[in-house]
Amino acid sequence: MSVLPAVVTRNWTLKLASLGLAMFLWAVVRAEPPDRELVADVPVLVQVGDLDWREAAPPEPATVQVRFAGPARQILALNRESAAVRVPLDVVGSPDTTVQLRRDWVVIEGAGGVVVEDVLPSTVDIHLERTARVALPVSLSTEGTPADGYVLAAPVEPMPPSVRVHGAESRVAALDSLLGRPIDISGMDGVERVVVPIDTTGLTGITLTPTEVEAVVRVERAIDRVLPPVVVEIEGGASELAVSPERLEITIRGPAGRTAEADLSALRLIVAADEVRDLADDEERRVAVRVSGLDDPFLSVLTAVDSVVVRRANDPDDGGPR
Repeated sequence: MSVLPAVVTRNWTLKLASLGLAMFLWAVVRAEPPDRELVADVPVLVQVGDLDWREAAPPEPATVQVRFAGPARQILALNRESAAVRVPLDVVGSPDTTVQLRRDWVVIEGAGGVVVEDVLPSTVDIHLERTARVALPVSLSTEGTPADGYVLAAPVEPMPPSVRVHGAESRVAALDSLLGRPIDISGMDGVERVVVPIDTTGLTGITLTPTEVEAVVRVERAIDRVLPPVVVEIEGGASELAVSPERLEITIRGPAGRTAEADLSALRLIVAADEVRDLADDEERRVAVRVSGLDDPFLSVLTAVDSVVVRRANDPDDGGPR
């Protein structure tokens, strides 16, 4: 009577043959001669750990060749597109430094059983630049038109008023302020609080904290303030020229407080001198009128007409009007 279970003794010759075949294949794999492959254009990636420095330019050279060795099957399994040399740079002593590349800095997917034999060239030149940290003011602007009969009533101020900027010293030094994305006030008819992202166009490599600000947009109903007719003046003075009409009615439109309290003592209606230069004796010319002396950007000026006719006055010796 056998002391071994039937499950062990059944088909024992096949099982013994399978064991022998497995041992044979294991021995073949162990005896498989190593293969080698040289992978070109492996990028060098510098990882700067010192926050006071950052890369000023790509390393030279920016790519290297890496020779891998291992079983042929493993070499074939390598994901060559994933290969890279990651250079850790935790301590920086100078802006330009030469680094000896180590084999254990090479990373590649599917590298089980494969070793790095060599990296060519064995050194790279790394170019660094100091970083800078500053706080820069944020400027905001609006676009669009409020609801009918409403106007923007006050400046749109960012909160916080400035943003911390961190980046390469040369890049940061070229900045004096930051811009928020334009705020669309189309259809607004009251006070709204909005979140405004900072415009990062052209700020590659610059870190912002925070990346957005808040703002209060004040839109109020517009009122009109009608003024007595204002004389139309020719820039620089020109007594020989006559303007028709000589005066224009003006309406100031804006938010109630600003419109009522506006200082209009310097308000003028001007015809530019260049518009009437070389005016012939018998010529009449229609020219545009511009408003001068109103500096409040939240007030607008409405006139009955936006142009006047200018002609040369009659010579007083001829008895005509002047």
